[in-house]
Amino acid sequence: MADLKWDANVNKTLTDVKQYIHASIIPSLPAGIEIGYGGEEEQNNEIVPDLVKSVIIAIFIIFLILVFHFGRLNMALLVFSSATLTLFGAAFGLWVLGLDVSVTTMLAVVSLIGIVVRNGIIMFDYADKLRTKQNMPVREAAFEAGKRRLRPIFLTSAAASMGVLPMIISKDLLWMPVGTVICFGTLISMLFVVTTLPVAYWLIFRE
Repeated sequence: MADLKWDANVNKTLTDVKQYIHASIIPSLPAGIEIGYGGEEEQNNEIVPDLVKSVIIAIFIIFLILVFHFGRLNMALLVFSSATLTLFGAAFGLWVLGLDVSVTTMLAVVSLIGIVVRNGIIMFDYADKLRTKQNMPVREAAFEAGKRRLRPIFLTSAAASMGVLPMIISKDLLWMPVGTVICFGTLISMLFVVTTLPVAYWLIFRE
C-alpha cells in the first residue's frame, strides 16, 4: 500500500504508476496474474455510476420545478439552458488552481446549477412582468430586466462565492474542489447571466 504526499496530484501520480507497471512489471508476470488498483480509483468506479444517476434525477427535478413555476415549456427550457453557463466558470476555476474533476466537483456543479437557475428566474420573472403587465416591448423588457436585476444577482453570487472561500483556503482535498467550483462558477456565470440571458430572451420572444 502507498499514500501520497500532501501536495501531490492523485490522477497524475496514478497515471505515472500505471505506466511504470505496464512497462516494467506486467510483461514479467506469470500467466493468469492480474493487477488491480484500489484507493481513489476503486472508490470512483463504485460511486460514480450511482452519482451520475442521482445528478440526472436532480437536474430533472429542477427542470420540472421550472415548468411548474413558469407554466410554459419554452420559458423553462430557456432558464434551464442557463445551467450550461456554470461549466465555463467551474472549468476555469479547476484549471487555475490545478485541480482535477472528481466526485466532489460533480456534486458542486449540481449546487452551482441551482444558484444559476435561481438567477435566471429572478431575471425572467421581471422581464415577463414588464412585457405582460406594462406592455413593454420585448427588447426593452429584456434589457431593462438585465439592468434592474444586476444588483440582486451580483449580491447573491458574491455572497455564495465568498462563503466558500474558507474551503479553498483550507486546501482540503475534499472541500477545496467544492469551494473552487462554486466560487469561480458563481462569479463567472453571473457575467453571462446578466449579458447573454437578456439577449436570448429577446431573440426567442420577439415578434
